[in-house]
Amino acid sequence: PKNFKLALSLVALWPLILSCNYLNKQQDAIFIQEYVIPNLLMQWISRQAEHKIIGIAYHTTKIDSGYYGYKGLNVVFPPQINHSDVKRHDYCPHLAKQFVCTPPLSWQVLKSIEYIPERQSISSTEKLSKYLRRGKKWDILDQLDEEIVSVYQLTDFYKLEVCIQDVQNPGRIKTKK
Repeated sequence: PKNFKLALSLVALWPLILSCNYLNKQQDAIFIQEYVIPNLLMQWISRQAEHKIIGIAYHTTKIDSGYYGYKGLNVVFPPQINHSDVKRHDYCPHLAKQFVCTPPLSWQVLKSIEYIPERQSISSTEKLSKYLRRGKKWDILDQLDEEIVSVYQLTDFYKLEVCIQDVQNPGRIKTKK
């Protein structure tokens, strides 16, 4: 019976899952219809008084999720705050208790540091660069997002992520205005 309930739940939810995985075919469109159903679902979840769902994870449409697991996930946490609390708090107090994070930093300032992570040797950078040059023979542009994930340690994103982890202490978000 437990497996039957799970199967029945999946069958019941399948139309909703399918409608939340619509891919936008026109990249330059002003109105992006792929977000309509997921946004309505998020609004509905947020308005449920006794809901146990605190967020939604979904696979990015930019890379093939089968290859990269959690690296291809987007996560959304709707604020759990009512209108009167918005006047007193900059951030949702409930969500602020759930996370620790570093203070915001300017991307340009971090990038200007030219920080070299201890975990990254020159040889690993050379290996990754060689891997990218090998791909020159085929059309990398069609799969650039996927290729960037596969050589993530070569990107500025990785270097800055490691820099932040190495030099900053994460803390709780202050919610009071």
